[in-house]
Amino acid sequence: MAIVGTLEPRAASRGDAQPAGAAPGLAYRPEIDGLRAIAVIAVLIFHAFPQLLPGGFAGVDVFFVISGYLITGIIDRQCADESFSFATFYARRILRIFPSLIPVVLATFLIAWFVFPVAEMEALGSNIKGAAAFIENFMLHEQIVGYFDPGAERLPLLHLWSLGIEEQYYIIWPAAFVLIARWPAQKMAIVAALGLGSLLLCLAIPAREAAWAFYSPTTRGWELLAGSLLAIWLRRGAARPIGPAAANLLAALGVAGLGFAFAGFSSSSPWPGLRTLVPVLAAMALIATRGTLAQRALAQPALVAVGLISYPLYLWHFPLIAFTKLQVGGPPPAWVLLAVLALSAVLAWLTYRFIERPIRFGTVPLGWRVGPLLAGMAALIPLGVAATSTHGLPIRSAPEIRGFMLSGTETTSHWRRGRCLLLLQPASEFGADCAGQGGRPLLLIWGDSYGAALTPGLLHFSKQRGYDVAQYTASACPPLIGYTLEARPFCKSINDDVVLRIGRLRPDVVILDATWGHAEAVLREDLPRTVAQLRANGIARIVLMGPPPSWQGAGLSRNVLDYYRETGTVLPERTLFRSNDEWTRGRDALFRELTRELGIDYISVRDVFCNDQGCLSRIGPGGAQLTAFDPGHLTVPGAIFLVDHTLDELLGPARQPSR
Repeated sequence: MAIVGTLEPRAASRGDAQPAGAAPGLAYRPEIDGLRAIAVIAVLIFHAFPQLLPGGFAGVDVFFVISGYLITGIIDRQCADESFSFATFYARRILRIFPSLIPVVLATFLIAWFVFPVAEMEALGSNIKGAAAFIENFMLHEQIVGYFDPGAERLPLLHLWSLGIEEQYYIIWPAAFVLIARWPAQKMAIVAALGLGSLLLCLAIPAREAAWAFYSPTTRGWELLAGSLLAIWLRRGAARPIGPAAANLLAALGVAGLGFAFAGFSSSSPWPGLRTLVPVLAAMALIATRGTLAQRALAQPALVAVGLISYPLYLWHFPLIAFTKLQVGGPPPAWVLLAVLALSAVLAWLTYRFIERPIRFGTVPLGWRVGPLLAGMAALIPLGVAATSTHGLPIRSAPEIRGFMLSGTETTSHWRRGRCLLLLQPASEFGADCAGQGGRPLLLIWGDSYGAALTPGLLHFSKQRGYDVAQYTASACPPLIGYTLEARPFCKSINDDVVLRIGRLRPDVVILDATWGHAEAVLREDLPRTVAQLRANGIARIVLMGPPPSWQGAGLSRNVLDYYRETGTVLPERTLFRSNDEWTRGRDALFRELTRELGIDYISVRDVFCNDQGCLSRIGPGGAQLTAFDPGHLTVPGAIFLVDHTLDELLGPARQPSR
């Protein structure tokens, strides 16, 4: 975060990097610490109470501007007086970033050791490696995790994506700027051109690559370079003095811009993009103006105090919120979230007071402080490697449930991800084998990742029962013609493409399968349109698969762990422990009604897995295999179990005799 550019006022006299305001030797600007406080408070509110501040995530963009301003101001001034040193610069960055980051990552790992199932622990291991190597943003993109995705809250270190971008900026920008500084007259023009190029690249990225645009330093760099440009502009005196009225007006526009961004945008807004200009320009306006009412308000001691601890506060809050949500098994009560934020503030102050400040401003020689920090950061990597190489450290679990902890962790490898289950790709990326092997009868599965989870079960019986399987699925894209979601704009084009493929393939059965968590109004409007389009394409038999049992929190594997801790016994094969069965019942009734009205077949997945005694959590010999590996996706054994109990119904008139 840009908060890593902050030092408290007393550091100014030490020749250290300046607190909040600018390069060493320049006057301390407490209002920038106040601006940082506003930004971090917005982020905290968004993560805890997104309905109150739906655009609070834009606080990160404010941090980027501040960081670009601070770092470039430091380098520019030191280049001008020929005092710049790469070694000193990077040492100062290490002293600023590592003291707070190391304990937060270590604490996250230790908490996860006791509460995380193996799948979540394995993912955390990847994130720890990414954080320690300064590439967490790339690691998240590799994991196909969007910042606003529903499952993203299971990643306690998700928020370190922004630190990754800043660290990459710190690594690359000093050398680039030293080179640019060789042409003083063209310095602003070069930085402006680089920033404009990054912005244009950001705007040119297609919607299907939204995750790359979000996490990439190439598409985020313009925000940091906006701060860099402002630092150069102000330092070279290019800014003409303006009167108090104009300065107050510009600052007021900055305040209004931040307010509009925080309250007016939301997670469904394409981000970054043109909208991101609002918080970026607003932050620039507030930094550029002096002697205004806004400046005096931001310089109030309470805000400055929050600004000074904003970096550890940002680091602590998200893991604590993530663990709380997982522990509660759903949205926590407001008072719990408020308590978590209060705890975050306490931990942030303790980290700042007793870890960060003593290390950064101690009398021990610089090298003696940097060396242990580098060793400490490097020591985090083996923790991440241990978590990933063992598939989540199953040794943490009691022997009685250790096998369940590993159950289903390989499931997604059977979904043909990136080929027949599109993640963030366009429909043109569907593989040729997604159409099946040319056999008949042909069952075509169309849906989201829940449909992909059903596919291994269909394939398991295909040779034995003499049918072929086609799979056209896309993550978070239900099989509904006309379905649109701003955060998933590519779903419509993918679904339109699948309908065309269905028209060409003429499958004997089209199976619609999804999480079906969409609003009832959406289903009542889009499902009839979808059925009509399929029938217009000559499809006579359409089967809708109902939702499988839904489990609270992190899902079934976590429930096994919690049940054992609470009772000392293994989770019963049939159970309603932390089940969302009431929701599943309601959705089941809705689909029975809709499919009856539309004249298509309906298979109740709930009827297969659930009865009055509860829903199947474990199947197979001795109940050794979990039916789901998360809140709802079926494991491969779960999918085989489902198809085994419904295949005759699925095949219908296309049924073939058993071989």
